[in-house]
Amino acid sequence: MTAAGTGAATLRTFAVRLRSSAPVSARILSELASELDRGGPVSDLLCSHSAVHSPLFGVQALAGVRLLMLSGRAPELSQRFASAHAAAMAGESDSTALLAWLAARRAIVDNAGEILAALDRTVQQHQPKTAGWLLRGLTMIGAPKIRLLELGACAGLNLILDRYRWFGLNWEWGDKDSPVRLAATGPRPPEFEIVARAGCDLQPRDPADPKHAMILHSFIPPEHDALRWDLDDAIELAGKVGVQVARSPAGRWLRENLVPPAERGTYTVVWHSSFWPYLTEDERHEIESTLTAAAGSMPLARVAYEAVDFRSNPRLTVTIYS
Repeated sequence: MTAAGTGAATLRTFAVRLRSSAPVSARILSELASELDRGGPVSDLLCSHSAVHSPLFGVQALAGVRLLMLSGRAPELSQRFASAHAAAMAGESDSTALLAWLAARRAIVDNAGEILAALDRTVQQHQPKTAGWLLRGLTMIGAPKIRLLELGACAGLNLILDRYRWFGLNWEWGDKDSPVRLAATGPRPPEFEIVARAGCDLQPRDPADPKHAMILHSFIPPEHDALRWDLDDAIELAGKVGVQVARSPAGRWLRENLVPPAERGTYTVVWHSSFWPYLTEDERHEIESTLTAAAGSMPLARVAYEAVDFRSNPRLTVTIYS
């Protein structure tokens, strides 16, 4: 299959997934797929990038378009999109969605460099609710003192899960005054203290940097208001807390940081989510070997919320090493 054919198929698959929850974004993706089929300047631009072969191409392309709106580079698109979204919510004709697509097409052509830069970026769908799976894993472990190490930490929003307020069935947990208030599943978590926290990422994001925050927002379709509000609150909180995420390959960083904790009675937990499919077999082996080697020197567990590949649904796994 040609690059255009591969990219068009990926765009249509993502459009189908978004059709009910983000109809205008889905329409733009569908029209973009047709553009790749027809050929022309937009097709030439997108097919010039290796991301067109990635199963995440649709996410990256939509994020690029969204970032043009957030940065103010596509004011016509922002206006057309808002009108199309209002029409979709009212069940009216989708002619406004077509106008939104035409504005998106013009924005892509006029901002080719920004679109290619978006395709260069790793997908970072950094949603604070994902930390609910980490909370579930820490509940299973049940240790009173935790040293938390995150691989692929992005902006560190998962590392501050104890600064959020979680609401489960007949229970609440976390900082009662937190601006970040999230639903959770599972049993009531025990009381525990995170005595140390650190993370790494190849492309870390500083939550206090407006440009970095904008990039994180670009991975949320404009129609998903609730996710955007949660992310806004979490980014603001993380900026105040001052979470530090090191720029480093995960294997090397873990090898350097997985040493016995300074405080006795501390359980070390290595956590990662939406991270494993990006790694090569050698990188996975390096991480596995480091965890196994460290098991004899400290209480150690791993909590992961991962899919087998980009097309699968993630699942929670908790591994107790020692």
